[in-house]
Amino acid sequence: MMDEYIDIDKNEIPYAFEMELAGEIFEFEVNYNHAHDFFTLDLFKNGGALVVGEKLVLNRPLFQNRTSIELPKVQIIPKDRANSATRITYDNLNETVFLYVGETDG
Repeated sequence: MMDEYIDIDKNEIPYAFEMELAGEIFEFEVNYNHAHDFFTLDLFKNGGALVVGEKLVLNRPLFQNRTSIELPKVQIIPKDRANSATRITYDNLNETVFLYVGETDG
């Protein structure tokens, strides 16, 4: 079970923060689409954009359809610990839905 998660401060959105994942420093930028109630992440490394506009989807690993070797070597998966959500919304992110960080398969 993954228990480490990325803390998202909804009051600060849009905002950016740095985080170390698997020994590398990444910068995340968190955005929220008010019209359609969803969140996206931009991912940067060494000042360069790796991913822009990655939508947070419940139970789907972030960046799973990307092939860049620059991406984090760990999985980040939005999960609902209450098992009641069907999608990620402003109301449930960082309440019952968290971005859990886990090890990769490789």
